[in-house]
Amino acid sequence: MKKWRWIVFGVLCISAIVYFKFKPALKAKNLEFTYTFLEKGNIETIVSSTGTLEAINTVEVGTQISGTIKKIYVDYNDKVTAGQLLAEMDLKLLKTNLSSAQANLAVSLAQLNHARDELERDKKQFDFGVISDKEFQNSKYNFEQAESAHKAALAAVKNIEVSIGYAHITSPISGTITERSVEEGQTVAASFATPTMFIIAEDLSKMQILADVDESDIGYIKNGLKARFTVQTYPKKIFYGQVSQIRMQPIKINNIVNYQVVIDVNNEEKLLLPGMTASIEFIIKVANNVLLVNNSTLRFRPNEVMLAEIKPLLLTKGKAYLPDSIQPSFIHAINTEELYTSENFKKKLPPEIDGFFIKNEKGKLEFKFIAIGIKTGLQSEIKSFLDSIPLKEGTKIINGIKSKK
Repeated sequence: MKKWRWIVFGVLCISAIVYFKFKPALKAKNLEFTYTFLEKGNIETIVSSTGTLEAINTVEVGTQISGTIKKIYVDYNDKVTAGQLLAEMDLKLLKTNLSSAQANLAVSLAQLNHARDELERDKKQFDFGVISDKEFQNSKYNFEQAESAHKAALAAVKNIEVSIGYAHITSPISGTITERSVEEGQTVAASFATPTMFIIAEDLSKMQILADVDESDIGYIKNGLKARFTVQTYPKKIFYGQVSQIRMQPIKINNIVNYQVVIDVNNEEKLLLPGMTASIEFIIKVANNVLLVNNSTLRFRPNEVMLAEIKPLLLTKGKAYLPDSIQPSFIHAINTEELYTSENFKKKLPPEIDGFFIKNEKGKLEFKFIAIGIKTGLQSEIKSFLDSIPLKEGTKIINGIKSKK
C-alpha cells in the first residue's frame, strides 16, 4: 500500500513540474488574437505643404505721365497682344504744351538765324580791321547763346512729343488682363511713383505654385521632384507639378522658419486661376507592388504569457539573424528582466529593423524580424525577412488580443 502511495506521489510531482514548465505555452495557446493580413500594394513617402498659384510672368503696366484717363480699351480677362493699345490719356493739355513749345522753337530758330548772320558780317569786318576784337567776341557769344537756346527749345518739343507717346498705354507682352485698377475719367499722378493701371499675366497655360516648406522638411525637397496637389474648387481632381527652384531666403511664419519652393504646373485645361490655394504633397519616395504590413502589428504589445513563451525563440533568432552591431544590445535587453517588457523588448532595434508575431502551421507563436523600407502612418514596406523565409501575401499577422467577455 505504501508503495502505491509513493508511486502516486511521484506521478503528481512529475505532473506538477510538467504543468508549470508548459504553463506559459498552454496559456498562450488558449489566447485569442485579432489579425491583420500582409498585402501587396504601392507606398510612398510624402511631405505636405500649402502654397498659392501664380502666373509665371506678370507685368504691372502703368503710366509715366500725370493726367486724366480719356479712354480704356480692355477689361478683366481680356486677351491682349504685345503693343496693343490698352488705354489713352487726355491729350488736351499735352497738345497745348506742344503748340507752345513749337512756337518757342520757331522763335529760337529766328534768333539763331539772326545771330548767325551778325556773326558772319562781324567776322568779315573784323578781318578787315573795321571792328575791334571785343565786338567780334560779343557777336560770337550771341550766336552761341542763340544756338543753345534753339537746342533747348528743340529738346522741349521732343520731350512733349515723348509724353504724348506715353499717353497711349500699350501692352509690353502678350497675355491676359488679370487686374484693372483704373476707370475712365480718373486722374492719375505719376509725380513720385508710377501708378499701376493693369496687371497682365503672360501665359496662364503655364503657372507656378509658391509653396512654404518647413525647415524640418526642406532637406527632402530637390529640383525636379514631382508634386501633386488639389485646390478647393476641384477637391476630387489631382493636379501634378515639378519643383523648379528652392529659394534660400528664409521666411518666418508663426515663428517657424519656412523656405519657398517653386513648382511649375501645366494648366492647359485652364482650370487653375491665379491666387488659388493649393494643398501640396511632395512625392519623396515611391515603392510599387511591394509587400506591406499594417503598422498596428508593429505596435502590438504582447502580454507576459506571450513574452515568456517567445523568449527562447527571440534569443535564438536574434543571435542568428540580427546584424553584429545590433545583436549584443538586443540580446542583453531580452536577458534583462527590467528591459524585457511588452513596451521595451524591441527598443534596441534600429528604425530600419522591426518585427511582428504570427502563428505557425502548428499553432505556435513565432516572431519574424523584418527590414523596413518606406513607412507611413498606416503601413510599412517589408524590404526583406531577416531569416530569408518570406511570408506570402494574405498571411495573418497578430495585431491584438481579444478581450474576454
